[in-house]
Amino acid sequence: MDIPIEQQFDINDKEWTRNKCRRFLRFVQKDLTSSRIEKEPGDENRLFLPKYFKLVVDKDREFYKWKSKELFNIFVAIFRFLHEYYPDINRLELHTNHSEKINEWSEYLADNSENKEAQIQNKFINEVNVKWLPGFEYLYDFEYKRGVHRGDLIFADNHGILAAVETKTKWKNVKNQTIKYRNILMEETENDPRIITVIGCYFVEIKTKERRGFPKKLKIDEKIWMAIKKVNDEFNKKSPNSNQLSTAHTMGSETSRELEEEQETDDLDLET
Repeated sequence: MDIPIEQQFDINDKEWTRNKCRRFLRFVQKDLTSSRIEKEPGDENRLFLPKYFKLVVDKDREFYKWKSKELFNIFVAIFRFLHEYYPDINRLELHTNHSEKINEWSEYLADNSENKEAQIQNKFINEVNVKWLPGFEYLYDFEYKRGVHRGDLIFADNHGILAAVETKTKWKNVKNQTIKYRNILMEETENDPRIITVIGCYFVEIKTKERRGFPKKLKIDEKIWMAIKKVNDEFNKKSPNSNQLSTAHTMGSETSRELEEEQETDDLDLET
């Protein structure tokens, strides 16, 4: 049985709770094997996930410990809180930025209509919220420059989560690029309280076959996205198309030949 939000979180200090959610998500994304996080000054008399967290002492240091099997449920609880209490002003900023980026994208697409990757990106942008990443309805940025490198797409959801999406027509390097740009955005937004965290995934179209996936090293990101999707489904009362994402529009398991084509090198898209 689900516990009400007010029994899981300190809703009297929403900013503190949002920051706590933010720190926890980023912590587990960076330390995949950990099942505890150190207690911080000021945590006393605060409410934060008492159903899942147990206070333990190790060598005179206090930690909040959780069971790994409950991590998905912890994510769901966090996104239920954020769904209710992520600031409306931040959502307005995301919506405004989305409108601007869509206009910019239309101009970009008109100039690159024959470019295969631009066509794939346009497909993903048009279908992102109904097929590929339900919940990530805002286009946040595209073809974004970082030094001499250029990332593909960034989307945002209503909770302040960013999704770095790499789009390609071949398998070569796509997973490494996904990890690299996700980590770049994680670092960039480290001190931006509006951005809760960042996940990374890829979208590959080879001939007529399409696949949206997460690198094995970012399986925690996939679990975060699944929790976001679950919460959105709850609040949207299970729209008819919400369960078709995982099967109808993705390729099956990668073939051995495709896997051989992947190179584990740090080869980013160089700007031309």
